Amino acid sequence: MFSLKSIAAAYRLSARLEPEKCEQVIASLKIKRSTVLDYVYPNNVKLAAVQMQLAPCRDMPAFIQDCCRIIDTAIKSGAHLVLFPHLTGALLLSTEKNAQAFAVRFIQDAAAGKASSASLKQRFDWMMDKFSDFLFDCTYNIFLLLAHKYSLYIAVGGLYIASTDGIFCRSYLFSPDQPEAFFQDKIQLSPLERQLGVSAGNEMKVFDLKIGKTAILAETDSLYYECFKTARALGADIVLCPSLKGEALPGCPDYNPALQHAQHFNLYTARSCFCSSGEIFSKFPGASGIYAPLMLSKDLDGVVAAAEPERPSVTAARIDPPKLTENIDVYSLNAGTGLCETLANSLYPQFFQQLACARETAGRKK
Repeated sequence: MFSLKSIAAAYRLSARLEPEKCEQVIASLKIKRSTVLDYVYPNNVKLAAVQMQLAPCRDMPAFIQDCCRIIDTAIKSGAHLVLFPHLTGALLLSTEKNAQAFAVRFIQDAAAGKASSASLKQRFDWMMDKFSDFLFDCTYNIFLLLAHKYSLYIAVGGLYIASTDGIFCRSYLFSPDQPEAFFQDKIQLSPLERQLGVSAGNEMKVFDLKIGKTAILAETDSLYYECFKTARALGADIVLCPSLKGEALPGCPDYNPALQHAQHFNLYTARSCFCSSGEIFSKFPGASGIYAPLMLSKDLDGVVAAAEPERPSVTAARIDPPKLTENIDVYSLNAGTGLCETLANSLYPQFFQQLACARETAGRKK
């Protein structure tokens, strides 16, 4: 099952990704400390959502330098927080070709349903045993050091982490004034994750930052109404959604959960993800952006800023968390179904038109 090449790749990779080497690389860079968090005006908070190219990285120093270029761009725009996509740290696997090949085959087989559950679990357990610890140590060390060096909030869609309590899919939020990162475990697991033995988180956390009360979701938790509802009930004004790529409902390719839930729960959301030109996986566009309640966005469409679909970019935009308390929708108190339907169709005409077409198509197939 596991070739000598794969085993040797794990040993070579662990030597290349030692935390001490990360510290040496970062120490050698001329990182200029940002002053944006020295005083934060509550009505002028800036978020930056990163849309990264899903491509192999040459080595660990190159990965760090790419992250620094992204952070430098965000700082130039005045961002207080930079949000990286889910599994950003997993790009370090591509610094060793055999490790990358093993991981890519696993993902492709899992997506295509070509392997049995037992085979997939065996391969997943092997990767967790051989790759997880040093990949986590390296990624955690890099972003914690960068948050401290830049004096900036850095949020990263995490990795699969093996702990004494089980395997968790975990996102991280690094603070410049904290010795350890805040984290959020994924709550809503996919059927495949359950087959692989991943454990679900049992708590939603909201962190009291200088920019406002903030929650960070783990990957596809951003699809679920309940996760946003819980975060809002706990006082969150900002919800961060690190993703792999743009999510869509069947028949509704433009569906954007971060945009929709910003309206439902009267909060700000930011989503980061990858875009792919086909170097590792098949080509797909990105869907990064920053969203707000309709009345708090310039064009009254809920979009504060959005990245171009197929280009890597850093999208930064200003938000105004205290304004959320003033954004009262008087129509929500009216129980008239006719009024609600009229408003829904006027606010989301494209969404409802696509939904109707999808239902009509499904009806013909039956």
